Amino acid sequence: MKKVILTICVLALILTSCSIDGLRVPEKPNKNIQKSGPDIDTSEGGTGGESITYRDDLENNINYIDVNVDMGLTKDFISEANGKKDILFQNNMANKDVNRPNTDRLTNSINVAGNAQMYVTLIPDDIDVDLLYKEYNIPLDYLLITSEDTNIYSEPNLDSDALGKAEQLSKVKLEGKATFNYLNQTNEWYLLSWIENGNTTYGYVTVDKGVPRKFRFDKMSEEIKSLEFELEKYQYGYISNYKDRNGSPPLINGKAVDSFGIQAYQSAPAYYSLENKNEFRYFPDGMLVSILDEDKGHFKVKNLAYEGEYWIPKQFISFDDNLDNLNKVIVVDKTNQNEALFENRNGRWTMISYTLATTGMSEENKYETPTGSFKVLQKRDKFYYLNHRTNQIAGYAPYGTRFSAGAYVHGIPVEYKVVDGEKIDPGMKEYLVTIGTTPRSAKCVRNYTSHAKFVYDWADMNDTAVIIMD
Repeated sequence: MKKVILTICVLALILTSCSIDGLRVPEKPNKNIQKSGPDIDTSEGGTGGESITYRDDLENNINYIDVNVDMGLTKDFISEANGKKDILFQNNMANKDVNRPNTDRLTNSINVAGNAQMYVTLIPDDIDVDLLYKEYNIPLDYLLITSEDTNIYSEPNLDSDALGKAEQLSKVKLEGKATFNYLNQTNEWYLLSWIENGNTTYGYVTVDKGVPRKFRFDKMSEEIKSLEFELEKYQYGYISNYKDRNGSPPLINGKAVDSFGIQAYQSAPAYYSLENKNEFRYFPDGMLVSILDEDKGHFKVKNLAYEGEYWIPKQFISFDDNLDNLNKVIVVDKTNQNEALFENRNGRWTMISYTLATTGMSEENKYETPTGSFKVLQKRDKFYYLNHRTNQIAGYAPYGTRFSAGAYVHGIPVEYKVVDGEKIDPGMKEYLVTIGTTPRSAKCVRNYTSHAKFVYDWADMNDTAVIIMD
């Protein structure tokens, strides 16, 4: 039987129980894999786990999972898969119906089964499409494989031929899901597809093997419209406390992290009432806020991510380099680990790129990418980051677009190699097989380097917002 090489991601699981859409990826111990994110210091005087760095081009460690692990996995995968990447980029996005599956195949297969569901993500009618970045052509619906060893079968039963294997955390185009009965046993199966020799090939996996992922363009559109409405209705500014330059926020009961996981460092205190300053939370650097009122040296504010209204000291809110107009938006989906870019053309929003992304780990160390609406604060063709153990420069990230504290949209991190005591730059890398799988960074949004450069060249400080959605 001819073996079909599918999207194989030779990926040892290196997370310590990461939840994906309610499923838990099983642990696969590896003594050579280490978390590179430090534990947060929440004691009196703690800074939320981040040492204070004052150089503008230097940040704390941006990798929760050691990027060298991902580099090694990527090298092994490309070698074993003859240069193929970990997702089937076969979808040609020529119009809004690009993700429609083969209806004949579904009629003969899924639609005759029970509880049939087709995965057909389309672009909303209020969003135009003009892709300016086309390095990768990604299916709008795909399955993230969470099982360690997954056969893809020619028919929805385990006695049929295995067309190939999809390794853990690989991604395959998702067409549908249905319940099938075989030999008086009922099971749910996903229908997958890929391109082989120019033709679409279909295969099946049981539903316990993976988690559906999609580009939620409808929700992205809603988030943009909500932000647009807020900016039109209210005066607005943004939180400004990069590296605590406008003051160190007070601690909450001696802790440097609030109950929502936001760190004190590089944030602003947000009081529920000016009459009781013992009760407050933190708003992260870069977050856009609507100004409702002012009193006693504070602005009364609200934003789209947090319920309620808050009082923030004026020193932490800036109107400098504010958004003059909302013309461009980067939207990042933490649930699906993907993102899209939109720009306003004559009053209509146009999607100009969509891609996979990697966001910050949530877990106990609280290095999750903050949810909310932010503005582009700074752009750097590269910025350096520290090794948290030695406090020495470990490497750099190319094409950084900063939107909150030390959180950037950036390309693949580059770790220096040390040769005879000297740091050697091995050069930029384009790709990691782990992009778009599970959160692995420390706050940042990791992109393919070519897309990070696209963002860097396209985004502006005075007209570009960044929306991070759950």
